[in-house]
Amino acid sequence: MRTQFLYFFLLVTLTAQAQDNLSVSGVRCVAVDSRDNVWVGVRDRLLKVTPDGKPTLVLDGWKNYIKPLTVGINYMAIDARDNLFVVATRDNLIRKITPDGKISLFAGQPYQYSVIDGPLAKANFRSLDHITMDRAGNMYVTDADEKTPNTNLSYHNYVIRHISPAGEVTTLRDKATGEKLWFDIIDGLTTDAQGNLYISDAYPRCIKKLTLTPDRKQATVSVVAGQCGKREFHPVYTPGDVKTAELFTPGPLAFSPKGELHFADVRLHRIIKIAQNQVTDVAGNSTIQKGVNMGGRATEGYKDGPARQAMFNFPLGNAITFDSRGNLYIVDGGNNCIRKLSAEGIVSTFLK
Repeated sequence: MRTQFLYFFLLVTLTAQAQDNLSVSGVRCVAVDSRDNVWVGVRDRLLKVTPDGKPTLVLDGWKNYIKPLTVGINYMAIDARDNLFVVATRDNLIRKITPDGKISLFAGQPYQYSVIDGPLAKANFRSLDHITMDRAGNMYVTDADEKTPNTNLSYHNYVIRHISPAGEVTTLRDKATGEKLWFDIIDGLTTDAQGNLYISDAYPRCIKKLTLTPDRKQATVSVVAGQCGKREFHPVYTPGDVKTAELFTPGPLAFSPKGELHFADVRLHRIIKIAQNQVTDVAGNSTIQKGVNMGGRATEGYKDGPARQAMFNFPLGNAITFDSRGNLYIVDGGNNCIRKLSAEGIVSTFLK
């Protein structure tokens, strides 16, 4: 009897641990590979989820070390060979994870926090967040910096670093002036099929396009949608023509297979599309609460169903991505789950 009890206790314990390892509580980022598997970063763990929703644990950051460093996964990008490149929030390192879970240090110098350009062996970063890649293998990351050297970070001055396929790191500069391109808090980063770069510039409440020079070292900045800097506080949301539309809190960005730009509005709890010079709602049914919060607030919730009736709760991080069939995966941060918006316009809970 004692042996049977110990066996039962061990089985229950191992089952609970396995379920905890597959939990997506604290999920921050997703990516889709060439076979439409969904890769999920959950704190220090990496999950692989098949298109039919079956998850497996690929990597546990506390058990996989690069020297003494644990692996946090808050932002990720994927290349054409299904290698993942991951960043922990405000870390200065980029790590590479192969499809079979092997991890290595890709860029950055451990414990050295500074903005230094050059070859990967010498280049360094200060405080990374968002990461994306284009089809040619160029990588872009957002890095916090200060205009005045030796100033403590305020996290209101961001630059964008480019890593070429050859392994050269540069900080993007303005094509017209040659000066570094500075942004407020960047809350979304992606590229289009032509290799142009797009950012959600959170404080001015607009989305910008960076048209890059052929060497990817300089860019011309233009506004895609939103009235940059019009309202510092108490934002409003006005869809319609991109020239007059106002955005609430634009966040994570992704292009659909059709080439349409989508973004998650973090505080509006909606998925919004920019296409044919129009800003339109795609999913979410929140109600804007006027005067409740100077930063902007809308009713959050949790509801599956037709896209315009569904409810979300703070889509955060590197939070939206499309598969090859036009399904959109959304990190629903406040609900600790991943939602799926099908190409047919139905929202479901993909993983919880």
